Amino acid sequence: MEENNNEKISVSGADLLKDVVADEKAAKTAPKDTEKDKKDKDKKKDKKEKKTKDGKKFNAKKLKHGTMATVFTCVFVALLVLVNVVTTMLFDRYPITIDLTSNKIYSVSNDTEDYVKKVNVDVQVTIFADENTYTNYSSYNKQAVELLKNYCKLNHHITYRFVDIDSHPEIVKEYTDTISQFDMIFETKTKVDGKEISRTRKLGMLDLLTFTDEFEQKLSQSGYSIDTLAQQAGGDLSFLSYYGSYVESSNAEQAFTSALMTVTDPNPVYVTVLTGRSELTQLTYFQTLLTANGYNVNTVDITSEDIPADTDVVVIPAPKTDYLEEDIKKVSDFLNNDGNLGKQLLYIASYGQEDTPNLDEFLSEYGLSVGKGVICESDSGKYYNSPCVTVASDVSDNFTQDVSTDKPAILSALCRPVNTLFDEQDMVSTDAYLKSSDSAYTANVDISQTTGQVNIGDALVKGQQNYMAVGSKAKFTDDNKTLYSNVIAVGSEGMLSDTYLQYSQYQNSEYFISVINGLTGKTAGITITPKTITGNVFDITQQQKTVLKWTFCLGVPVVVLIVGIVIWARRKNK
Repeated sequence: MEENNNEKISVSGADLLKDVVADEKAAKTAPKDTEKDKKDKDKKKDKKEKKTKDGKKFNAKKLKHGTMATVFTCVFVALLVLVNVVTTMLFDRYPITIDLTSNKIYSVSNDTEDYVKKVNVDVQVTIFADENTYTNYSSYNKQAVELLKNYCKLNHHITYRFVDIDSHPEIVKEYTDTISQFDMIFETKTKVDGKEISRTRKLGMLDLLTFTDEFEQKLSQSGYSIDTLAQQAGGDLSFLSYYGSYVESSNAEQAFTSALMTVTDPNPVYVTVLTGRSELTQLTYFQTLLTANGYNVNTVDITSEDIPADTDVVVIPAPKTDYLEEDIKKVSDFLNNDGNLGKQLLYIASYGQEDTPNLDEFLSEYGLSVGKGVICESDSGKYYNSPCVTVASDVSDNFTQDVSTDKPAILSALCRPVNTLFDEQDMVSTDAYLKSSDSAYTANVDISQTTGQVNIGDALVKGQQNYMAVGSKAKFTDDNKTLYSNVIAVGSEGMLSDTYLQYSQYQNSEYFISVINGLTGKTAGITITPKTITGNVFDITQQQKTVLKWTFCLGVPVVVLIVGIVIWARRKNK
């Protein structure tokens, strides 16, 4: 039994030993891993580990960029809202507009802009109408409102408001003026000696408009004026419903600037134009210039009315018939001013006048006389189209402070010579302000009633002539001051005609405003050209249309597309 057991054990160990030996042989004979295989295994292991780490990093980076994008978006939207709110507030207070009209009907002139910026008192403008009703009435109303907004934009002292008459009768009652629909009131309030003083200037619709010369001439020939006809029609709006087609241009800028000057000037100047003696000129544009420069202009019939006591300047516009003695006394008393002097008279002569012995005698008291014939020039360089349509070549330096050039050219037609009788006598002195060249002469002319052709006769007086001269009466006061009353005599109404005053190549308008400013002590004036509104409200040129078309149809979309592509490409590469 023992032998058999030993045999079983030895067989099993032999088999086991055999298997171990076989495994060892197999291990020795099996090919070993190369260095490259080890590196590949290491790379795979590293790549697996890196993939795990990159996954974690990618998630963190994605989260970080997403958060920043959200923050930036929120900040950007908040900034857009803030900018929108701020710009809306600014545009409401300081409206920004672009005037695309061909003649800048919604813009103020440079002179007006300079004046408006200097206003240092609060001015409130009240328009008595509902805003939509007013602006939709006509293109002239819309232009007036846009101009007024520009005034407010230029100076925070100027404000405006719309007041409906029917809804706010209590506001209408605050004013002494009779208020009608569409009227405007310019108003300032100042304190003098502790008392509040209100100064107002009312503008009606007709004050904002200029009518054609033909229409005004027809009214004048019929014995009417625009104001009187408007009163008969029942007001400005009723008048415009009948005669609105005769409106030629806007007078809004002149009217607004004049109203500003009136209510902000502590010492306003009043001008009275005398009528009643078949005057040969209405001086329509000249009165417009005076009004635009802040003068208060009114008209008085010398045959039936007295000259207002507050008048500073009287204008006698070429009366065809002579003044009567009582008329002369009114004018003389005005200049004497109860011995205080300080008054001004602008007398305008005309070749079409009849004999005027009373006026001639009055002028002689101031050392002036208006001669016979008209001034002509033999030098073709000194006249315009005709020898009797001449240019003053010698302009005195007196009162040229508001003229834009050192050598102003003053155009005249059919001008009678204004002679000075003496240089100085009995506290009266004279001075010639406008003179001709030495090649001038005077001559009688004959004007054809059918063709209007002017035939010039033989020379009466040769040599330099005076277009305008001034006679000054002086008075010395106890406190060593000198007071003056002045008579300015002009030889022709043509020098102040509507046409000549509007010629840009001549300085007629600047010069005469400058002289009156100087004599009255008023500040520098403003010369404004009326603006004609024709066509559409947006009167832009074809070139401007083309630029706007390609800007919005092509330029803006292309810019947006390029910006989008750039942003997309940058985000893709991140």
